[in-house]
Amino acid sequence: MKYLNKILETNEITPDMREKAERLYLEAKSRAENLPLTFGEDAQLMLSNHLMALIKRVLEGKLIDPMEEEMLSEISEKAWEYADIIAGPLFVEAGIEKDRTELFLVGTHAEMAMAAEAAR
Repeated sequence: MKYLNKILETNEITPDMREKAERLYLEAKSRAENLPLTFGEDAQLMLSNHLMALIKRVLEGKLIDPMEEEMLSEISEKAWEYADIIAGPLFVEAGIEKDRTELFLVGTHAEMAMAAEAAR
């Protein structure tokens, strides 16, 4: 629940979507916490904020514009796998196709966590 109220406010989550957004967020955070990744304090806050922003976009049906395929190759297969574990169920529950650009952006958080771990 750490950061939850702050990110709800930051992302301007409306009262009518708050309950569902909170549930989806807590489920996504739980999936992230069960991965073999260590997110530092700042990384946790960034991931938390990004997840809530993604949840809002999914609930509103307003995903970001697609990125070029070349850009999407900038993260590892493992980061893609972790992104799908964390965020894939958000798309499934909404009944929409998984968006590669949105998954890529979640994957960048996993990639940074793996790089930080490797640097230790």
